[in-house]
Amino acid sequence: MITVEQPILAAAVARRAEPKVQLAAWGLAFFMVLVLSAPSISMLATSTALSKDRVSYRQGRRYMLWLSVGLTGLHLLLAFTPVFEFVVLELISAPAELVEPVRNGVRILLPFVPSLAIRRFQYGVLIRSDMARAVSVGTSMRLAVEISVAATLFWFTGLDGVSIASTAISTGVVFEAIYATVRVRPVVRGKLAEEAAGEAPLTLARFMRLYLPLVVTTLMQFLLQPMVSASLGRMPDSLGSLALWPVLYGILLMINSAAIAFVEVVIVHLDRPGSIEALGRFALGLGLSLAIVPVALAVTPLGDFWFIRFAALPLELVGQAKAGLWLAIPLPALMTLASMFQGTLINGQRTRSITEADSLSLATVAVLLTLGTILGGGICLERGGGQAGLLCGISGVSVAMAAYVCGSVVRNLWMWRRTQRVYLSIRLRQART
Repeated sequence: MITVEQPILAAAVARRAEPKVQLAAWGLAFFMVLVLSAPSISMLATSTALSKDRVSYRQGRRYMLWLSVGLTGLHLLLAFTPVFEFVVLELISAPAELVEPVRNGVRILLPFVPSLAIRRFQYGVLIRSDMARAVSVGTSMRLAVEISVAATLFWFTGLDGVSIASTAISTGVVFEAIYATVRVRPVVRGKLAEEAAGEAPLTLARFMRLYLPLVVTTLMQFLLQPMVSASLGRMPDSLGSLALWPVLYGILLMINSAAIAFVEVVIVHLDRPGSIEALGRFALGLGLSLAIVPVALAVTPLGDFWFIRFAALPLELVGQAKAGLWLAIPLPALMTLASMFQGTLINGQRTRSITEADSLSLATVAVLLTLGTILGGGICLERGGGQAGLLCGISGVSVAMAAYVCGSVVRNLWMWRRTQRVYLSIRLRQART
């Protein structure tokens, strides 16, 4: 449901005046706020792992609120001081016509970061307490609120597209934060209150030891998109590749959403006897099932419908899109395995290993994209666009997808190596009980 949010809001933005400027401004404003919210995003796994009793929950909530205050201060600094011009004009080098729409969007999105932290922390408690359905209900209600707000502002006001999208998403996340806070109260008074503290007190040092590596991991994942865009812009047919990559990445995000959600499931269920084998069987089935989707899009008329009718891709890009999907077939299985390993490491409170894996993955992708840029871009251009270069004739999207797959393989291999001790510890603990 979260992956549906952005296409819906973008559709509203694109139907306002100056759609090209508004879409670019909305994308930039939301990306800036999303990077600022990286610490908030990591709250879900942290809360799922640490909120085992009422004392731990209250201490973790206190740390989360302190963090939210700090991040809101940074957001205010970005939105209302000359720091904004420095970031947008100097660091990002955005066109001058985007400055004011982006500034307006960043200001309206001020409630986004703290609301995101609150709802994700509270949702971690609900997931740990076997109340994942309550999370689905909250997300459904948030999406309905956002669509209602966007439609109302679109039809009954003269606001520009960025203002409509920013107001809708801000209203939605505030609503969901309130919902999550109210929904978790019976759990805190009931199930968490019944659980006796089984570990050492949740000190700030222990909280940060688990939490900070997850924040770094999220930030590194955010770096992937600008890195890919920079490489595609330096390869032949850069415009076509840049237009195609967001479409393919959006498909992968929707396919992999089920695999991404597996992380918190693993964190919770590894505390139960027989969980390692059961979760392993489920991961195998999930990965194979999700891999069917890119195959279906690549070989059946469903792909033509999606790329031509829905995504409105030019016909000359459809072939490249299907070639990219063939390369993407292993990704759902790799993402499922990564979620299994990541959930295991979080359960064992060894999140530093996740950061190590993501660092190696990002480095692998960077090296392969650089080679693709040189062998598929520079050499081909020097030879007049001929086919003498090693990667001449191969689309930039195919190079990026291959690099992404290789990075995922490296990430999984490293995390698999790091999970072996955790699995041994879990088996010994379960044998004792």
